[in-house]
Amino acid sequence: MTSTRSDLSRRSPERLRLGTKTDLSPRPWTKAQIRQARHTPLVPILEALGYQLQPLKNGNYRLCRLATEIVVKDHYWVCKDHDTAAGARKSSGNAIDFLVEVEGMTFSQAMDQIRSHHEHTRST
Repeated sequence: MTSTRSDLSRRSPERLRLGTKTDLSPRPWTKAQIRQARHTPLVPILEALGYQLQPLKNGNYRLCRLATEIVVKDHYWVCKDHDTAAGARKSSGNAIDFLVEVEGMTFSQAMDQIRSHHEHTRST
């Protein structure tokens, strides 16, 4: 069973379930931190993770060398080749969603990655 956003809002913070991954660590994140993470620009994070990006029109980027086509703009990504018959996988989302759904991180790992990125960009 895949959780929806409405399902997530009713779950206890200690047992947050995203897709098929369960994060059992306590949630140290405030609503403001999660909101900020959702609006984090994806391109610098993806470059830091080693993705190659091809610039497209209107400030969009295509992730190169993937089995499916993923297009990124600002803090949002879309998987254009998403098979709607599969239904279980997300076809778009924010920075957190990308790290969880595409990279396979837990929610806490994704938040740590984004926090680390913010700290690194502030120190440079």
